[in-house]
Amino acid sequence: MTTELTLDALRSKLGDPEWAAIRMEATYQPSGGPGTRVYPPTFPIARSAAKDKDRYLRERRRCDGEVREAVVLDQVPAQANRCEEAEARAWRQGAVRMPMLRMRHGGAASFELIGLEAPHRAFDAYWRDCELDGAKFDRTEIGKAILAASLADATALLTYDPATLVYGGWNSHRKGRQAKFPRLYASEIVGWDPEEGKRKAGRMDPANLTGSRSGEGDEWSYSAVKAKKEDAKLSEIGHGNIAPDVAHGGVTISEATRTAVLSLTATRRLGFGSMEPAAVQAARALLVAFGLLGDRLAFGDAGLWLRSGCDLVMQTEQLEWVGRGGVAESFTLSPSAAVQLYEDALQAALDAGVPLHLETVELKPNESLAKAIEFSLTKAESTGE
Repeated sequence: MTTELTLDALRSKLGDPEWAAIRMEATYQPSGGPGTRVYPPTFPIARSAAKDKDRYLRERRRCDGEVREAVVLDQVPAQANRCEEAEARAWRQGAVRMPMLRMRHGGAASFELIGLEAPHRAFDAYWRDCELDGAKFDRTEIGKAILAASLADATALLTYDPATLVYGGWNSHRKGRQAKFPRLYASEIVGWDPEEGKRKAGRMDPANLTGSRSGEGDEWSYSAVKAKKEDAKLSEIGHGNIAPDVAHGGVTISEATRTAVLSLTATRRLGFGSMEPAAVQAARALLVAFGLLGDRLAFGDAGLWLRSGCDLVMQTEQLEWVGRGGVAESFTLSPSAAVQLYEDALQAALDAGVPLHLETVELKPNESLAKAIEFSLTKAESTGE
């Protein structure tokens, strides 16, 4: 009988080197039913790759002992972002507690960024260009501790931004050699046996406007002369007909599968300096619970919306511990149970003396960053830059 995962069970498996990972597998069909098309992410085609006209990421993969065609519906970084988005929403709603860096800009266009949204997580350039209590963030006690974190002592990241440990992080925006933190959690969705569709996209103008123009945006002048240059066409500013042209038409698939792995082996590699052994175990259990929280909040429901035209409904799902020799032990974990598991792990970590900074670290953009934010959110679009 499959049972709901508890903190005691998590700690037991994490403390036993015979168990290597948690694996989550699910199968999906398009919400429109088998045979309806789905739209994978598209990628620009470089001129140097003229022979490769495929805007989708297609490849051949081995599955159940045979080689099959596959198309990637969501890559590992995108799946991590979906987990972070779900956790950020839960944090903002007050459903969970966690350490958090937050930058706020209060100009003509207010803007907020939290650690779960920063592209490079704890090492993002936004934090580098922020101030804390009037000092450059990188020169503050918190900033210096984060930059000094290592695989041997990741305490600072656990204390201020555990998402960097779970989803990975690398300080690529500062000079010098910096530590790299490989992700503990990875998930991917692929569609099997894709057959590419076709469609033609165009636009009909209700007034069938013809002629040409000069100027940009809402500041342009009209001429009845037919446009001879591309940048003089009315279609460039949203007017006039556009003749139908071939556009990528999605794919039909036999099914989609999601495979996610949360590595216990990688989690055990993380050190926390001089922290007591009991606290180290509690810290590692918290990170596993953090990873499960993101996965369940993002992917635990019946439906999964990836992008326009790629709406999926779950057919089957299995969560299991994976051990030596391929041994697998199933468990269940609903989104609400994942929230409780995470809260239990968080409290246990606090009780064990793990230094978790649960008061939000409030940052302000420096003058240059503030100007860049202000311009980008209020003026750049209107000036066409």
